[in-house]
Amino acid sequence: MKKIFFILCGSLLLFAACKNKTKQNGNDAPAVTSAQNNDYLVSMDGIGALTTEMSQQELEQLLNRKLPLTNPTDTVSGSWEDTATIRYKDAAIKLDFVRTYIKDDSFYMRVTGMQTSHPACKTKNGIGIGSTKQQIIDGFENYLLIMTPDYADTTYTTRSTSMYSIKVREDWEGKEMIFYLKDNKVYLLEVTSFHDDSE
Repeated sequence: MKKIFFILCGSLLLFAACKNKTKQNGNDAPAVTSAQNNDYLVSMDGIGALTTEMSQQELEQLLNRKLPLTNPTDTVSGSWEDTATIRYKDAAIKLDFVRTYIKDDSFYMRVTGMQTSHPACKTKNGIGIGSTKQQIIDGFENYLLIMTPDYADTTYTTRSTSMYSIKVREDWEGKEMIFYLKDNKVYLLEVTSFHDDSE
């Protein structure tokens, strides 16, 4: 009798475990899954091993190749900023650089921000390309969120009805993640920082 009881209990446990696994793999699975690969993990610091504040030299060591910038000495546009699009793992990532002075006649180029639309790039709580406005709000409820519709054209007079951005910050100034949405789906994400120069 005891043997039959143990067999029944074991069968019930196996059935419950299988049913639970089926539920997780089926339609009842959560819409947002956590980031599985640290190579593409998006955080306030950057994407994977790419971080804002890293120098061009550090970046080149990480990528194991030279990264020729188009405007490292202000001769092209008169600006002390530059951009480059790189291949990091399987993702295309656009990087922003700024000239950073060590002393009056010595400087290096430093990463200040990055953008990507690669679907593998996600935050720890699974927010990335294809996520919705509500998923961002729910995923970062303890953060400062700045939500604004974008402009429909380059005159900056008409607000878009389909384009939207959400800035996620820990404080008013400092590091931030920006999610760009079209028709309520993230199509581009950015890691950068914000400093209020008006103060």
